Amino acid sequence: MFPLKSGNYKPLLTKNQRGSYIFKQFAADRNNEIDIYEKLKNPIKQFSKLVQVWNTAPQAILMHDLESPLKDTYESLSLTDGKMVISDILQRLSDLHSTTSNLFTTELPIHQISSEWRNWCLDEMKKLCARHHWAKSEWIQSINDTYDKLSLSNFEARSPLVLTHGDPHLENIFHYEDQIWFIDWEWTAIGSPLRDITILLQDIYDIELIHFVMNAYWKLMKEKQLNIEEEDYTKDFNYLYLDHTTMMLAWEIHKYFQGFTDENRIEKITEFKVGEIIRIANEEKGLIH
Repeated sequence: MFPLKSGNYKPLLTKNQRGSYIFKQFAADRNNEIDIYEKLKNPIKQFSKLVQVWNTAPQAILMHDLESPLKDTYESLSLTDGKMVISDILQRLSDLHSTTSNLFTTELPIHQISSEWRNWCLDEMKKLCARHHWAKSEWIQSINDTYDKLSLSNFEARSPLVLTHGDPHLENIFHYEDQIWFIDWEWTAIGSPLRDITILLQDIYDIELIHFVMNAYWKLMKEKQLNIEEEDYTKDFNYLYLDHTTMMLAWEIHKYFQGFTDENRIEKITEFKVGEIIRIANEEKGLIH
């Protein structure tokens, strides 16, 4: 999802009599994922088909080839089937979030909202407005107002702090051997479980599904005894969803300027994500008009 991830590894596909594997070699300045694997060998092993980690130069990992990510097929699913897939992912994430072994002795960073995604998104939006008449300058003001009036960058999560994957969008999630698996743990941190849930939502463009995810994960948190008041849950969800929607909007526009998205698609993506920012900001005390 993040632009800094470009060029941080060299994937190679190998085969033997036991199946296919992917060998992923890391550049010296992009090796944070190796550090994560070293710190969290046991928890990650339950959620990733990792075979081996080499922590000496050249740093690399070997993992099972999980075939195609869920994003390749998700958009073609019916609403009912889409909910079933999302439910499986949410269950798996709730298992990760309820992992408690040595979480606070691993020196993992604590995730917090900052101004990083806001600033990046504003820069990308300004370029978009300069190029296309359909891109509205008031969208920039709406994003600014959201962060300022909600004091978004000062928000502290109210839910229990848990182990989070940090980047579980559908390109990093696979269904393999009747189980959900995750790859790319570079952004793993301690934080609200809703950090992962609202990143997952960045591949979903259906309001009914977004509400489904919000309600379904609330039930899972109660089942896993990750105790939080419903009002606090809603606020955590809304604030993290706002920040991650801003982040993903910047990333999608960035990809468009790199030639990976056509104009028709970026127009639809931008309108939807700006609409979601405005919708949630209105829900949080009606601040954006």
